[in-house]
Amino acid sequence: MIRQAKVDIHRISHICIRVRDLEKARHFYVDLLGFVETERDGDHLYLRGVEEAQHHSLVLKRGDAPGTCYIAFRVARPEELEKAINVFNEYGLRYRKFSERGVKDAVIFEDPEGMPILLYFDMEQVGDLRLKFHMYRGLPPVRLAHVNFVVNDLEREAKFYMDAFGFMETEYFLDENGQKFVTWLTRKGDSHEVAIAKGRRGPAMHHFTFYVHDVRDVIRAADIMASAGLWDSIERGPGRHGATQGFYIYLRDLDGNRLEFFTGDYLILDPDKWKPIGWTHEQARYRADFWGRATPQSWYEAFPVEDIMTGELKSRE
Repeated sequence: MIRQAKVDIHRISHICIRVRDLEKARHFYVDLLGFVETERDGDHLYLRGVEEAQHHSLVLKRGDAPGTCYIAFRVARPEELEKAINVFNEYGLRYRKFSERGVKDAVIFEDPEGMPILLYFDMEQVGDLRLKFHMYRGLPPVRLAHVNFVVNDLEREAKFYMDAFGFMETEYFLDENGQKFVTWLTRKGDSHEVAIAKGRRGPAMHHFTFYVHDVRDVIRAADIMASAGLWDSIERGPGRHGATQGFYIYLRDLDGNRLEFFTGDYLILDPDKWKPIGWTHEQARYRADFWGRATPQSWYEAFPVEDIMTGELKSRE
């Protein structure tokens, strides 16, 4: 169903995560996996996929513990930022002005469940590597595809993203009591750009995902980790999801942050005709992994997020 948005979100843009050692993290993300390095600025390393012309889609920030600083969305027009401030005031949300390398004018806020979200319109363009195949390395990652995070009140959170930003629901999971505990949302028509799960210790980040072109690239991620002696970084997969139908692999970086490489999901051609796909508790064996393989216990771990005012990780107690 197409929704009228209070703030016109164009797409998911980038994510900033914390790592303890930038040099080790650079080796993992750039040398092994093939992210494109744009620049390093003090305690920040700015990376992007091979088809992203913007300055960055993944920021690695030096910190004393892993976690997520913020998730960023690009708005459709500059005036949407002022509309966003009106929405923040309407909902009573904390926010402040923000800037970073490549982005001069942005606003960062905490959504109703406390997730740190950044909105901006204009980012410096540095050019993509689209047809420069001789420069590819690793998989390579193509573009940021989606994020998955955990909140206490799933219903309130999903309603905010649909009412304020015009997201629509594509799929959902039901628990043994018939209650919704995961929802997938899209703004531009992919299977999802945002997935939100219900958990008692939110807000927390579960994973971020980069799209790759081929299933062979998903498998290559496992080969690269194994050949580098990083077997423990392969957390789950390769496999195929029932929900969203995409092929996947979940990795843990050297600090434990979880990232996914993903391909083969669907495109919603007629949003006004779409009916969300519901997965029942009885379908649990294949809704998360269509081939019916068990999910490791470690996959249920989520990671803290920063407070937008202090920059400190929020307590999850």
